Amino acid sequence: MASLRAPSSSFQLRLGHGSREISSVVLRIRMHPPHRRIRLVCAAGAAAMDGGKSHSWADGDPGPDSLSGWSAPSEISGSKKKGGLGRVKQQMKPLTAEQEVLVSSDDQGTQVDPVGNGSYAVLSDKEGIMEDCKSEHERAFTVAPGKVVVPPVVDQVQGQAFRALQVLKVIEDDVQPGDLCTRREYARWLVAASSSLSRYTYSKVYPAMYIENMTELAFDDVTPDDPDFALIQGLAEAGLISSKLSSEDSVLFSPESPLPRQDLVSWKMVLEEKLLPEVDRNHLYQCSGFIDIDKINPDAWPALVADLSAGDQSITALAFGFTRIFQPNKPVTKAQAAIALASGDAAEVISDELARIEAEALAETVVNVDAALVDQVKQDLNARYEKDLAIEREKINALGKLAEEARVELEKLRTEREEKNNALMCGRGAVEAEMEALSRLRHEVEERLLSLMNDKIEISLEKDRISKLRKEAERENQVIARLQYELEVERKALSMARCWAEEEAKRARKQARALEEARKRWEKYGVEVIVDEDLQDDASTGLTWLRAWKPPPMSVSNASKYVQEIHGTIISKARKSVNELCENASGLSLSVGHRARRTVGDCREGLEIMKQKFKS
Repeated sequence: MASLRAPSSSFQLRLGHGSREISSVVLRIRMHPPHRRIRLVCAAGAAAMDGGKSHSWADGDPGPDSLSGWSAPSEISGSKKKGGLGRVKQQMKPLTAEQEVLVSSDDQGTQVDPVGNGSYAVLSDKEGIMEDCKSEHERAFTVAPGKVVVPPVVDQVQGQAFRALQVLKVIEDDVQPGDLCTRREYARWLVAASSSLSRYTYSKVYPAMYIENMTELAFDDVTPDDPDFALIQGLAEAGLISSKLSSEDSVLFSPESPLPRQDLVSWKMVLEEKLLPEVDRNHLYQCSGFIDIDKINPDAWPALVADLSAGDQSITALAFGFTRIFQPNKPVTKAQAAIALASGDAAEVISDELARIEAEALAETVVNVDAALVDQVKQDLNARYEKDLAIEREKINALGKLAEEARVELEKLRTEREEKNNALMCGRGAVEAEMEALSRLRHEVEERLLSLMNDKIEISLEKDRISKLRKEAERENQVIARLQYELEVERKALSMARCWAEEEAKRARKQARALEEARKRWEKYGVEVIVDEDLQDDASTGLTWLRAWKPPPMSVSNASKYVQEIHGTIISKARKSVNELCENASGLSLSVGHRARRTVGDCREGLEIMKQKFKS
């Protein structure tokens, strides 16, 4: 037997071979012996009325699909059923007022006393309430639960089991323990828990495979397109839940419906216990003390009895606590589903995981304590360090004050010395300024002397050139005057010749007119005048001579042109001389400026040499 010790607040699980006992859990269920008498009324002549057909409890097929040997006639059919429980008996017969049996609740069988003329059928407690259980069970799945107004309280043990299954990757991390658990989720978690937490191979449930046109669907509402088809089909093929594979009727699984209490216990117990005991109503009442046994599906009775046999470590005690009303169709929370998955064969793995979690928590606590101790030591060291640091700071402040006083004294001494140095530098600067002024004046005087000498030389040179140019201009003027005189004489001679020629021409024209008039008079009188060729030649010669004297005006114009050309030549030569004089003057000024600048540069170089000598 494996055991684990832990504090009283932790969830411990102890699992022995073939047992379902969980230790150190505070939840307990007190079983009180029932003292309730049950009255059953049976129909007279039941055997005759049902045609010899009867329902047996012990004669059924004890296979896994029938859940503890319950059976019913094959011709009984009904509407679609929900998967998870066995088939419900529906062979209640009409009752008569004369037939009733008083049965003690602590008896294992049912005693029947004859009353009246008819025979009495012997019915078990289980058969008497199957129809009501079926109708209530189906109604619980057809009516959707409303809004959760008051949230459920998650027990500490349930919370520990829930977190352990989340760590083991059986339950998803984003699931909340207080939410309602659906049939799909419980089926998924049941297969995952059996695969990863079971110690024995025969307790593991594997997902089913689906072959088209060969695999029969266990439920009409769970198709291969469903994400959890393989898991739900695997549970049905394993015979853990009622389906079309274990019955002829069509069955609906309703995966999104809330998981009821009786399915929570029955699915887990069928997986844990391979053979469940045969149980009647009295036995269930003795084990549980539930006052609503009539609402519990009879197919779930064996699973409830097997679960309640574990006592305080049963699923009923751990999930629902102390209760006398089982409420089989009440939805369960995911924390209650987790505590159911953590019981039985998975208890050892869960206990190991919880031990690991507690060890991690203990280690974290130790680390926190150690960190707190380290923090306290750090605080003490920091306080001591701060104290020593304060003392050192006081010393540093005192030394700083002394250093400040010394610095002030040094500043005063440095200021006085700088003032003296400044006074000396001012005197030296004044002397240097005077020396520079004197040297500058001297250089200016020298430059002015040089410039005056150069100007005097240039002026003398210019005077010589100007005198030469003046002489040349005078000679040109004399030539021009002589030419003008000659031109004037020629013009006067030409004018005199022109006047004489004009007078001769006038006399010749008068004579010609007189001759022409005489010729015309003679022609009037019939005298023909014949002019000899010699006379015509003379006349033409006279005209030619007259014309020969006309060119003189052209000679005068040529003379004026010649005079103008001479005048232009003289003016151009004078301009050329003036331009040469200006060019010479500008060249002289440039040379004088260049010489002056060179002289100034030489003076500056000499002054720099004198300064360097003075400084050295």
